[in-house]
Amino acid sequence: MREGLKIIHRWLGGLVGLGLAVLGLTGAALAWKPWWVGVPLAGRAPAEAETLAIITAAQNLGATHVTLPSAEFGVAQVGFGRGQGGAYLAHDGTVLARWQSAWERPETFLFDLHHHLLMGSTGEVISGWLGIAAVLFCITGLILWWPTRRTFRLRPLPRRFTRPAVILHHRDIGAVLVLPILLASITGALMVLKPLGQVVLAPLSPAAEVAAWQAKPPAPATSTPPEWPKILAAVRARFPDGTLRMVIWPKTPDEAVTIRVRRPAEWHHNGRTTLTLAADGTVLMARDATTAPRAIRASYALYPLHSTRLAGSAMALPLRAVMTLAGLGLGLLGSLAVITFWRMQTPRRSTSALQRGRFAR
Repeated sequence: MREGLKIIHRWLGGLVGLGLAVLGLTGAALAWKPWWVGVPLAGRAPAEAETLAIITAAQNLGATHVTLPSAEFGVAQVGFGRGQGGAYLAHDGTVLARWQSAWERPETFLFDLHHHLLMGSTGEVISGWLGIAAVLFCITGLILWWPTRRTFRLRPLPRRFTRPAVILHHRDIGAVLVLPILLASITGALMVLKPLGQVVLAPLSPAAEVAAWQAKPPAPATSTPPEWPKILAAVRARFPDGTLRMVIWPKTPDEAVTIRVRRPAEWHHNGRTTLTLAADGTVLMARDATTAPRAIRASYALYPLHSTRLAGSAMALPLRAVMTLAGLGLGLLGSLAVITFWRMQTPRRSTSALQRGRFAR
């Protein structure tokens, strides 16, 4: 059995190790995005007048949604739909930066590489299955490491770049980082592979409760332009303790405006509490994320844990540091696994063959 696990672990590493390295390194970089994004961050949430200015500016640009500034990321982020680029807005609605594709800015390129592997929805599915592969790596690697645990040595890099030294280093670093890598891999896979996530989380809540929560909101009676002061007043009245985080414009005239709010008990930095409103501020549907079924609340916790963005939690910075080490470790483990595997597959001429060739000359 042990020899079979070695073969599975080795071949799996040789085939998908590079993909895992890409996911790990890009994830580690994105965890610290507010510190290197390269635009002036105000570092505060907008006032009411500033919120209206941002929404108006985003609407004039043709946005599909806008995420409002926060204390962590102090500019508004505008989206124009998948593949249509985006923009950053200051608190007064001034355009700080705009791009037409993910390739124009490092943070959007890294996100697309991490989430879609630059291949759209197909790459998203592949990244989810890479997460499953990482889980298998952790399980098989820990089983293979356990009999050799007495030789454990913690080193940031292999002592020598020979195959035995790299394998020993690979096992020891993998054992240290197994829990953070499992956390990143499981949360990422369950988010991306939605049918798998639904199956795993389904036992937490009755199916009828989940279906009722996910029911579509009613359509508005009219399709007039949104009256933003009335809409924002309705949001404040419904959730006075909430922080307005996102505005999502209707995709078709017969749909309504969606507002996302973060309530104090929520981990998600953009909140998962939503209101669907008509143009005159009439609330058509309100979903309070703090009272959602357990399966829904568990699914809402996946992204904050994966991205290390635990809003309002003292554990956000320690988790970010731990997950950064996991990402860097996954990059190192994956790349060295590929190198050692393919070097081992390269046929080498034996010493006797070399000697025969020398005598023949």
